[in-house]
Amino acid sequence: MNSSLPEKEKLLSMLTEIYDQLEELEIVLETSFSDLRIQMNHEEIIKLTAPVQKLHKLEKELDRINPTSDEATEQTSSIARALKLEMGF
Repeated sequence: MNSSLPEKEKLLSMLTEIYDQLEELEIVLETSFSDLRIQMNHEEIIKLTAPVQKLHKLEKELDRINPTSDEATEQTSSIARALKLEMGF
């Protein structure tokens, strides 16, 4: 029985050491995954903002090429007046 007690203590000590190592590993993994999650979120934001900026530039260019609705209605009405005059002749 006496020889069994030191072996149990040795085993308990080893298990305690393993537990401590696992706790340290958990902290390291949590930090690592947290950093990775932040990095991935940043990359996704960049991936999403790039198309938004491109769309904004395209919309500006379209607005420059195509007049706004007020200008378009003025041009349409002047074209309609010109057509009426032409049809009148």
